[in-house]
Amino acid sequence: METLRIEIEKYEGPLDLLLTLISKHKIDILDIPISNIADQYMEHIEAMRSLNMDIAVEFIYMAAELMLIKSKMLLPKNDEEDPRKPLVDALLEYQRAKSTAEFLKIRSEKYFDRFAKQPDIIELPYERPHEKEQLIEAFERIYSRLAAKSEQKNELFENLSNKREYSIEEKTIWLLRRLYRIKKVDFDELFKQINSINELCAAFLALLQLIGNERIDISRKPGTNTIYVALKFPERK
Repeated sequence: METLRIEIEKYEGPLDLLLTLISKHKIDILDIPISNIADQYMEHIEAMRSLNMDIAVEFIYMAAELMLIKSKMLLPKNDEEDPRKPLVDALLEYQRAKSTAEFLKIRSEKYFDRFAKQPDIIELPYERPHEKEQLIEAFERIYSRLAAKSEQKNELFENLSNKREYSIEEKTIWLLRRLYRIKKVDFDELFKQINSINELCAAFLALLQLIGNERIDISRKPGTNTIYVALKFPERK
């Protein structure tokens, strides 16, 4: 009998794990055999548990969603929407955002190399319609809110809560996805969904990186401290 081998890797989230399984088994993302994928997904989760690995709550939530979709697929077919569609849409959107983040990372590395090889080139200063102090103030405002919220938490809840680490790449994808949908947003509103200081730091560093790569525009409402963030689209020549 062939021994099942499950490789435990570091995934950015449940969608990242699902995309890895889909790619590994050469599955058409538009026609996912939900039963097979759900079983493979659960095998990974069980393997993580057997190794006493911390499992983020979103992985457990996705497992429940997959089981629900799997059960719906067993029901008689009718004219209702394919139960897999919301999952497929989320996977496609995540795939696009991840590809964009990877593209930006490659471009950033290439630009850095070119700059290092040509130090004699004098670049014109980039004019920004904002001051760095305004960004720092906005960051500190949200940081203070999260710190106060953290102090109010029950000690038992803190011990049971998932203390997850966030990568800059993950939050870059998150920012691009949000800005692609809503185009332009207030800085405070953009970071409203942030629930931990670790997540805030990763998201803010991702924002600074996107500003440096000129993929995001930052503007300030005249006469106020309100900062707006918008996705910057390259001009056609």
